[in-house]
Amino acid sequence: MLTLIHNVAMVTMDEERRVLSRGAIAFADDRIAAIGSNDELLAAYPNVERSIDGRGMVAIPGLINAHTHMAQALLRGLSDDLELLSFLKKLAYPVSRTITSYHVGVAVELSCIEALRSGTTCIVDNITGDVQEKSVELTAEAMASSGIRGLIAISLAERTPRCDEWQVPDFMYTQPFKEQVSRTERLIKSWDGTADGRVRLCPAPVTTWANSPQSFLAAHRLAEEYDLLLHTHVAETKSEVEASLEDYGQREVELLHSLGILGPRFMIVHGVWLSDEEIKLLAECGASLVHCPTSNMYLASGIARVPELLEAGVDVALGSDGIGNHNHDMFPVLKTASLLHKVARGDPTVSSAEEVLEMATLEGARALRMEKEIGSLEVGKKADIVLVRLDSPHIIPVHRLVSALVYGANGNDVDTVIVDGQVVLEGGRVKTLDEDRVTGEAMRVAENLVNSAGLQQLSERSWKRLGGKNG
Repeated sequence: MLTLIHNVAMVTMDEERRVLSRGAIAFADDRIAAIGSNDELLAAYPNVERSIDGRGMVAIPGLINAHTHMAQALLRGLSDDLELLSFLKKLAYPVSRTITSYHVGVAVELSCIEALRSGTTCIVDNITGDVQEKSVELTAEAMASSGIRGLIAISLAERTPRCDEWQVPDFMYTQPFKEQVSRTERLIKSWDGTADGRVRLCPAPVTTWANSPQSFLAAHRLAEEYDLLLHTHVAETKSEVEASLEDYGQREVELLHSLGILGPRFMIVHGVWLSDEEIKLLAECGASLVHCPTSNMYLASGIARVPELLEAGVDVALGSDGIGNHNHDMFPVLKTASLLHKVARGDPTVSSAEEVLEMATLEGARALRMEKEIGSLEVGKKADIVLVRLDSPHIIPVHRLVSALVYGANGNDVDTVIVDGQVVLEGGRVKTLDEDRVTGEAMRVAENLVNSAGLQQLSERSWKRLGGKNG
């Protein structure tokens, strides 16, 4: 089917970074066929099967959320005022013991709806905890049916001496590591490349402190055999760096490099506490980094050295993370990513609106090794297109399109989302899933999960103030 989007402003993210005030996009099936001025394309395509009037909107490449934990959508608001290790002990570990595959499936459907409604066309879901095969299958099915493009990063973990020292409960390790690898390989064979290539999988060793060097090597061999990415939390907190130095005599990126597994397929998540040498190693090896600014702020983990990473030539993508961002709306992540580094440096010229929009589009595509397919609006690329309304009071007047998107817009301004040439969101409403059914079921199973995990105290905390008078 040939479709023409006309009368639309455009931020193309192409090589010339063209920004058009009034243009048009033609796409056939799943590929962009033409981009140009409105008059030019209306004349070139007088008879199209489908026409979309983009008046009052801007077309952008679909946003890429390069790291999150969709199952945590059922736990929003329960991790307030906790740093990472406390979050794991008080919330993540108890939930891992009681969460079922059905819980996961509902959470993923909810997350896919939210992601699409806020302009994300590609999302990376890192399934953590005591991973069950059925949970991965339901995640793949939800991604496929929602129409989103997704990468399922399947966690691999084994009990290390550091896990003992940090009191990780035994029930987090019910499956021997070899069995985890075999399970991951089975899932890759069954699901990678399904839904016309929209659903991909990859192994994801959780952290350097919950994996031995041998388990990292096993995950790397699996990724190489099937030409997949590796996705790993690294240097999220200062304590993790200190643990790596104590356990291995090396910082985390140095350890991964010494194993010979750091390279273009490696996605480092967080990387808050990287040294100059580690940044240099990432750049030299072609590894990428996923920056999760809102999560890092929420957990008080620190501020990643994004300006230095970009200056060194490292591809930096953006991620919402799990409940550390409370939601999967990437627009607040964009704004936070820009403002955080400005105030951290005391320099308003650092981390421009254009730079963070690149992180959420083209840089994200490069991190996923998909830059030839997605990340920009260009002829021959996938038709992953988002139309954002520009007529809301919190956006107008629009003097600069990119500034309006990064600093003014939010997920509620997204009107239309197209993935692989299919309109999956129209008029702000998802067409592929029953929103009312999913939201109602999510509320029910979330309450069930909180009760079964014994987390009522986290949802019933009294009003809290750090200073001044209470009452």
